[in-house]
Amino acid sequence: MFKVMIVEDDLVIRQALQSELQKWDYQVHCVTNFHDVMAEYLEFEPQLILLDVNLPAFNGYHWCQEIRKVSQTPIIFIT
Repeated sequence: MFKVMIVEDDLVIRQALQSELQKWDYQVHCVTNFHDVMAEYLEFEPQLILLDVNLPAFNGYHWCQEIRKVSQTPIIFIT
């Protein structure tokens, strides 16, 4: 099953994305701890990341740079 990780702090957007992806049988993990995105990434091992730019604590660019240090997982910025 294709695994997608959603990193989005807006609850309405996050739930809409999750619902739509699950309709198409994607395995979806939604991050809600925006201080520890990297740990959730390493645990879930997604094949695609949907990443918001404006996040609490660290922004999406920060998390993109951190993920790029260990992986080339495709990242789509949602903003």
